[in-house]
Amino acid sequence: MDAVTVRDVAAEAGFSTAIVSHYFHNKKELLHLTYLATIERSTQRWEATLTSSGGDLRAYLAGIMPLDEERLEEWKIWLAFWAKAATDESIAVVQRDCVLLARSRILDLLNDHYEKGAIRPEIDRPHAARHLLALITGMAVQVMFDAEDWPNSRQHELVDTALRVLYRPSRMPPSLRTDDQSAVA
Repeated sequence: MDAVTVRDVAAEAGFSTAIVSHYFHNKKELLHLTYLATIERSTQRWEATLTSSGGDLRAYLAGIMPLDEERLEEWKIWLAFWAKAATDESIAVVQRDCVLLARSRILDLLNDHYEKGAIRPEIDRPHAARHLLALITGMAVQVMFDAEDWPNSRQHELVDTALRVLYRPSRMPPSLRTDDQSAVA
């Protein structure tokens, strides 16, 4: 990120440097707005997944995971900005808000599933929300650096394993059931 110039961005976008400079005061503003745009785009996708899946926790988490090129690129952008967040409070605030929103949505889904009797009563749901988000974040970093070792099936397997311990066996969503659990249900 430090090496990129406004001229580089303009050339990649097919515009003159003057046009790009007209809309952005400096490189920092341009990069910050790029960061915000990736967060906004992914948040809209996550919200659409919530609506279209009827509140399916597994589907929502899959929307966060780097399962395709678009989401992997978003994770790469976010990771680049995390380093900047250590010294730039405006970026740190955006990142904190993004984490809080994602964790809040996960907790809302866990609470909804709990109220429907699907989540085991002894589960500490705020802790589980933190755990699931941290699991996906750590996994995403590994995917960025060793994508061949993290195909979509392995990503789903890791998250599904974490989800299975949260649900009552008799109320486990079909997408999380193993062959043994499907026979019992």
